[in-house]
Amino acid sequence: MVNASRSTALMIVFLAAILLASPVFAQDQEAKVRVAHLSPDAPNVDVYVNDEPVSKLTDLPYRNVSPYLSLPAGDQNLKIYKTGDTSKPIVEADVSLQGRESYTIGVVGLMKDRSLAVQVYEDENEPPAEGKAKLRVIHAAPDVSSVDIGPEGGTDLFTNLGFPNATRYEEVPRGTYTLVATAVGSDERRLVISDAALSGGTTYTVFAVGQAGKGTLEVILSADAGASGGKQRVLPADPMPDTGGPAAAPLLFVGLALVLLGVACRGIAVGAGRI
Repeated sequence: MVNASRSTALMIVFLAAILLASPVFAQDQEAKVRVAHLSPDAPNVDVYVNDEPVSKLTDLPYRNVSPYLSLPAGDQNLKIYKTGDTSKPIVEADVSLQGRESYTIGVVGLMKDRSLAVQVYEDENEPPAEGKAKLRVIHAAPDVSSVDIGPEGGTDLFTNLGFPNATRYEEVPRGTYTLVATAVGSDERRLVISDAALSGGTTYTVFAVGQAGKGTLEVILSADAGASGGKQRVLPADPMPDTGGPAAAPLLFVGLALVLLGVACRGIAVGAGRI
């Protein structure tokens, strides 16, 4: 009887340990994912994962970045439909997700030239060191050429950024900067932004969106984590007067400068909804 009682007790302890550990195990098997509608000529969209609709990703409009949602790690199929029309996806992709990692899935490119695509960006949502801001730029303006971006009189923070790529994350001291965007490999200024205030304690993503050729460039400033997290803002991109250079590059990086300028803004609530 004593041995039986001990065995029962050990079994109870064992089961309790499994139950207590299961939330951690589940988190290890999940990724955090958000969807960013960055295509200027695509309609509002509904997102399906493995042919199942996602209630929090319906009727997603252009220039909108969803909250983070939980998705099982592993290979997942994404279909993006025009809202209310599941006859044929406007774009589809298979994505591979790692547990405990965060991702932005961008719908980029244009429907009119069939360049619409799904682009997966790996996110870092850890806050920066004390007294600093951390940021990256995602180039989602399809007709804008590559640029280098940095503070006035300083070293470029980002170089040779072209569509549809993302920069690395960079930490900078909090403060107010004048930011300059130049054509790649040149000192020729394409854009100057004064009084760019960067708040400390926050990690940012800045999305440059729109089309230079149509004068619709804008910047989505997304504070993803930290002290200023939870805010989203869209800014227009005001290009400098024409200097005779290529039109696309100047235009973009009003956006990208505004990008770095982004600071006290935030794009998406880093919430933990669940798909």
